[in-house]
Amino acid sequence: MRANSSLGSQLLRMGRAAGHGSVDGRVRFVALTIATAVLAVTLLAAAAAVATYKERTERGAARTPVMRLQEGRALEEAPLRIQLFLDDVNDRQVEVVFVDPVTSDAPLPPGVARWPGPGEAVLSPALAADGIGDRYGRVVGGIGPEGLASPGERYAYARPVEGRLTVEHAMLATGFGAKDAGGFGDLATVRSLSVFLTLLVAMLGLPAGLFAVVATRLGAAGRDRRTALLGAMGGSRRQLALLSTGEAAPALLLGTVLTVPVLTAALVTDLRIPWVGYVLAAADMRAHVGQLVCSVVVAPVLLALLVVLMHQWAGPGRSTRPREEGRGRLVKVGAGLCPVFLGILSWSPTAFATYGASQTVVLVSLLGTVGALATLPAAIALLLAAAGRGVTELGRRRGYPGTLLAGRWTQGRPGYLSRLVAGVVIAVGLLSVVQVYPSMHSASVQGALDMRERFGHSILTVQLPHGAEKRTGPWLEKLPPGAEVALLDSTLGLANGAGEVREGPDGPVEVKQAVTVSGSCGALRGLGLECPSARGDRDVPLSGATSALRALLPASVKQVGVSRAPFAPRQGNLFVVYSPSGDALPLGKLKRDALAVLGPGALVESMGQGWIGGAALLSSQLRWVTLLGVAGVALVALAAGLNCLAEVVRFARSIAPVSVVSGSRRVYATVAAWTLAVPLCVAAVLGALSAVWVTLPYTTPPRNGELPPQMLTAAVAVLCVLAVTVASLAALSAVRESRRWRPRHD
Repeated sequence: MRANSSLGSQLLRMGRAAGHGSVDGRVRFVALTIATAVLAVTLLAAAAAVATYKERTERGAARTPVMRLQEGRALEEAPLRIQLFLDDVNDRQVEVVFVDPVTSDAPLPPGVARWPGPGEAVLSPALAADGIGDRYGRVVGGIGPEGLASPGERYAYARPVEGRLTVEHAMLATGFGAKDAGGFGDLATVRSLSVFLTLLVAMLGLPAGLFAVVATRLGAAGRDRRTALLGAMGGSRRQLALLSTGEAAPALLLGTVLTVPVLTAALVTDLRIPWVGYVLAAADMRAHVGQLVCSVVVAPVLLALLVVLMHQWAGPGRSTRPREEGRGRLVKVGAGLCPVFLGILSWSPTAFATYGASQTVVLVSLLGTVGALATLPAAIALLLAAAGRGVTELGRRRGYPGTLLAGRWTQGRPGYLSRLVAGVVIAVGLLSVVQVYPSMHSASVQGALDMRERFGHSILTVQLPHGAEKRTGPWLEKLPPGAEVALLDSTLGLANGAGEVREGPDGPVEVKQAVTVSGSCGALRGLGLECPSARGDRDVPLSGATSALRALLPASVKQVGVSRAPFAPRQGNLFVVYSPSGDALPLGKLKRDALAVLGPGALVESMGQGWIGGAALLSSQLRWVTLLGVAGVALVALAAGLNCLAEVVRFARSIAPVSVVSGSRRVYATVAAWTLAVPLCVAAVLGALSAVWVTLPYTTPPRNGELPPQMLTAAVAVLCVLAVTVASLAALSAVRESRRWRPRHD
């Protein structure tokens, strides 16, 4: 037992010494260090996401009102009256819970120390930092972390003045702490955990896996010979594993150490994710510290296993050369799976058109994207290896030594070709997805921005809450000087305007929409409508109305009724407040006055705010795609760079003696062109073509994403230039190495 332990320690030391003494030792050490750190951060991000979703859901359930009355109690005896209200601050959604505790012992929500008094409110720290003042009432406190889904959530509890929240217009609750989290606050605006994890795997996990494979196989030729020698001497798989682990251990440990500060920072303080702006709660991380530590520890273990598995084992008593059988088996499996994932991508547009953007369809589509990007390099490698036979035959017929050598080299190395082209193919694919995915929603986002650009805050709409019809007089008195106001009354009936067709019991029935605009003559003329005579109302065509009024009305309405009658608002009516001079109205003050006078639920919005708020929410969600996609592309580029650097060194060392046989150093340029430049250029072109297929779920109706051909052309051009540069460096390095080469006993 002691002898085995001693042999194991000796093999670990031998592996470490072999790593320091190898030709590609430094490059591989750097690559393995970065690969370990990247894999650890990726696993840490996944663990942090699971922890965040779990804790956020639990806090959301704890603050969700229980809408079930205790048995034997009348409706009027419910201790809490609640009304939910959605607002926006700086185009970011805010959820306000208007609550009126009927009894003195009414249960408090989590994070709230005491009930605010009538006309008072408590705000989350992020909402208070937005500087909204007393919009929802006089601020008397804040909401603690245990009452918020995330530290950056914008949330508020407000207590209206007496009589503003009645039993008829409120939800009745017995307390807080439902079994399931309701759609309150941030919980209503986030994607599911499965979608986020799939996005994380696609954008960050796939590049991290590529980096790991490239790092483990850098300088593989020398290690394969050493492995074969160990097998010929009777070495076992366990001994080979110890030797390989010892060689990679220093880099794996250093990569793990580099990840510790990130883990420590996440446990100590709340972290704001760059570009996205999401705040990661340290308390959530501490609650799941075990799984976070495990994710960091697992990374070097997985890399060590990959190092062992990626080494060929010749077996005892066989040749010292690496075996040919089984070489490229994994590449062939990947190439065989590639058509399956491409088929999923081809099916995805039909699925989106038939079933919509359901969670299952989205996940299957993302699976197709990840699988295609992961297996396309293998398929391209087999094509290049098959083309190598033609290159070999060309060199044999024409008597070109460089072409012959390059063809023989290429056709027997599918694994080398797969690693060489993987960075190019995955980089182009990720760039295309990052470009296309946000463009699917560009039309709605641009429409919202155009609406804001045209009208700004010069025209606002005010939606009356239930029971506020009799309080409009005091509210109108609070409007700023110079502001005009009109009332839009829209009902369904047989009146003016082009109507819509609905199915009735006896067939299609045309239902026309009647719209009446009431206001003073000044207000009506400011909206482009003729003021009627004192005798009464009149119908006028809508063609002469302002663009703002036309934007407020349904497209089917062609004319409206105009009235000078005093305001008689009804439920469902809409007030339009605008500035005739086009100046911005004080939106914050108008929101505050409407909530204070009209009561909870008084919604004051600028033109198109529903679109703008949705666009802002969508933009914040798409920032995750951009952040993870850019990080993934950077990792792929770094992996490809290190791989090319190692190939330059390997090429120079291995081909240096060839000039002695061929009698010319031009052979280096020929071999470098066929083994480096041509595969990389072909991969760039095929990667661009495959990017069109990979983005089919986002560019084919019903989705309307765009993949600019200019971007693909530029990417192919840049990659081809880099391919020629790499091949030139390899040839020049081989020339310099040939000058120093002397025969050795290797």
